[in-house]
Amino acid sequence: MDRQEPDHGITHLFVGKDPFFRLQRAIGLAPSHGLGVKRRALFFALLCWVPIVVPASLAGRAFGGEISEPLLLHFAIHSRCLIAIPLFIIGESALLRLESLIRHFVVSGLVGESSMPKFRAALNTTDRLLNSWWIFAILVSLVTANVIFAVQQFERLHEASWAIDRDTDPIGLIFAGWWYLLVLRPIFSFLIGLWVWRVVVFGILLLRVSKLDLELVPVHPDRAGGLGFLGMAPQVFIPFILGVSMVLASHFAHSVLYHGARVESLRMPMALYVMLALSLCLGPLLVLIGKLKRLRRKALLDYGALAGQHGRLVDRRWIRGETVRDDALLNAPELGPVADVRSMHEAVSAVRMVPIGRQTVITLFAAAALPMVPVLAIEIPVIDLLKMLAGYLF
Repeated sequence: MDRQEPDHGITHLFVGKDPFFRLQRAIGLAPSHGLGVKRRALFFALLCWVPIVVPASLAGRAFGGEISEPLLLHFAIHSRCLIAIPLFIIGESALLRLESLIRHFVVSGLVGESSMPKFRAALNTTDRLLNSWWIFAILVSLVTANVIFAVQQFERLHEASWAIDRDTDPIGLIFAGWWYLLVLRPIFSFLIGLWVWRVVVFGILLLRVSKLDLELVPVHPDRAGGLGFLGMAPQVFIPFILGVSMVLASHFAHSVLYHGARVESLRMPMALYVMLALSLCLGPLLVLIGKLKRLRRKALLDYGALAGQHGRLVDRRWIRGETVRDDALLNAPELGPVADVRSMHEAVSAVRMVPIGRQTVITLFAAAALPMVPVLAIEIPVIDLLKMLAGYLF
């Protein structure tokens, strides 16, 4: 039987206790135990998509007919319902891995007994920021303001053009259009805000942890003093980045295919989004730069002094032929020969300023950029696109 890792009191920190999840559990949508991401993802996908597609089809506005751009051609609406929103919900299961990484501060001994009270205080602050009702109220208020603005300006929303019908509806929108404005867009916006807030709070947590007296090891093989495991944290946000990328790519594809937009004119918005996505996901780890910079600076002095003292003793014994009475440093098994001491100093010199690996950057870049490839392929040959992406990555 597999031995279960102790949770050290760190459970459901980033998911499972926020007001939105508690509401879903209260109505039976979320199970009493676990996250139930599959059934919740299916529920929200159908909730957002079916009441739009069915009424639009009955009104003759889904597949063509009397309007030039039916609902079918507005790819971003379908991407929101069937790809992005399910990804946002299914991606919540990845947040459990983030909690596992946070527990590793304790498991690995990075947080000692003396720092444990402050570490617990940082976790409590994180819990309050993520799971308080006032944060939920702020997100709902922002989404509500966005909805009010969209309703007032719905005639200018090109994505809702298929739903405008002043002949049969005195207000100007068919039922599917109202569902798009009052249900789909708010749910999508709320989930985006929730994920962004999670990233921000994760950065706040790392900032507070970076101020603790951590038991860092300058010669740790991860070249980050033992913090290298945090390099896996940004990958937790891949479902969120991928979902947003799919919606943006759908918007771009619609503009190119049906409004004559040039792919060249979209390269800048695409590049800007990829940069913002990478900055958002990698940003929390940048708060560790100061900590690792100070570790490297001090370790270079300490290990440089150690290497110098060891080298002088070796010189006295084996070059000058002197008798070294205080030879404890020479005989220390953990230091070994001169080559081992030099390796220790080289390891200290190689300490990174931030625990971000190449694989993490490539994975995030792929999640943000790959959905854009079909859009670029509309005008640029696929072979040239692959060569271009390979050049960016390698």
